[in-house]
Amino acid sequence: MAQGYPPRRSARLPARGRRGYPDDPAGPQRPPVDAFDDRLEEDVPPWAGPGIYPAGPGRRERRPPAPARADAAGVGARRAGPDEGLAGPSGTGEEWAGPPEDAGESPQEAGPDRTQGRRAATRARKSRRRVLAAGGLVVVVVLVVVLGLTGNLPWQGHSAPSASDGLVTTFQPGEFQSVPDACHAVTAATVGQYLPGKVSRVAQSVSGVTQSECTWTLDARPDFRVLTVDSQAYTPSLLSSGDGSATFGAIDAYAQQLQTLQNPPRSSRAPRAQLGAAVGLGPDAFTALQVFHVGRDTTDEVTVVIRDRNVLIIVTMQGQQHGGGFGPVPVATLRAGALAAVHEALAGIH
Repeated sequence: MAQGYPPRRSARLPARGRRGYPDDPAGPQRPPVDAFDDRLEEDVPPWAGPGIYPAGPGRRERRPPAPARADAAGVGARRAGPDEGLAGPSGTGEEWAGPPEDAGESPQEAGPDRTQGRRAATRARKSRRRVLAAGGLVVVVVLVVVLGLTGNLPWQGHSAPSASDGLVTTFQPGEFQSVPDACHAVTAATVGQYLPGKVSRVAQSVSGVTQSECTWTLDARPDFRVLTVDSQAYTPSLLSSGDGSATFGAIDAYAQQLQTLQNPPRSSRAPRAQLGAAVGLGPDAFTALQVFHVGRDTTDEVTVVIRDRNVLIIVTMQGQQHGGGFGPVPVATLRAGALAAVHEALAGIH
C-alpha cells in the first residue's frame, strides 16, 4: 500500500510560445531523439546519473545507506516498524517492499534464537563464576587446616608447644622413676589383720620397674576376702596433657579412674560407685564403694585411689556379704584394710 502524499504538480499546461515548449518557433529547434540510438549511452546527462535521488516528504533526498553502515541502517529500518522507514509517497516508486524472499530468516524469526544464545552465555558465565568461587573456598579451607596443624595461624600465638617450647621429655626433679614390688610393699601383719586365717593364694600379675601389682586371696568359710595393690610410675609422654611430663600422665590416669568408677562402661556390667573422701591421704585421693549382685551372691568392693606426683596407687578390697556359706564382711572393715594397704604402698615409694 502506497503511503505519504504525492508531490504537488501544476495543473496549468505550458502556454504555447513559452520557452521550452516544443512548438515554440522562437526557441531553439532540437533534432528528434532516437530512443534506440547507442550513442545515448555514452553521454549520459548529469541528471540521469546516480547522483539524483528521489525526494521524500519535505523535499529531502532519500539516499541509500552507505555500504559500511548498510547493516546498521537495515537494523534501524527493521526496528522502525512496517509504517516507518523507507516508505515514501505512493506512485513515486519509493515504497519499501521489504527484504527479498531469499534474504534468509526475518529478524522476528532470529530474535528467539539470539535471546536463547544470550541466556545460555549468561548461564555459562555464572557457572564458571560458581566453580571458581568453590575452588577458591576449598583452597582457603585447606590452607587454614594446614596452618592450624602447624600452629601458624595468627590467633594461635604461642599456644602450640614445640620440642623447645615447653614439652617435657625427661623425668623432673621429685618424680619417681620406679616403684617397689607390690607383694613386699604390704606387710604380713597388715595382711594377717584384714585377711584373717590362712591366705590361700598370693599372685603377682604385673612385675616391672615402673609398675607392680599383687593380689592376696582368703577363701575359708565364712570369710572370702580379696586384697589387690597396684602401683605405677608414669613416664613423660607426648600423649599426656599439659606439658607431657610424667606428672601430667599420672593426673590423666587419676581422672580416668575416677570417671570409670562414676560411670562404668556398659560392657563391664559394674555398678556405679559411691564416692567418699580418703582421710589422711590429701586432696588427690578418694574412696569408692561398689555392690555387685551375681545370682544370690552379694559382694562389696572398696577402692582407694591416690596420686603422688607421677605415681598412681590403686588398692581394692572386696568381701562377700552372703551366699554360698560366706559372709557377712562389714564395709568398714574393707575400707580400713584398703586404707592401711595404701599407706604402706605409699611409704615404700618414698
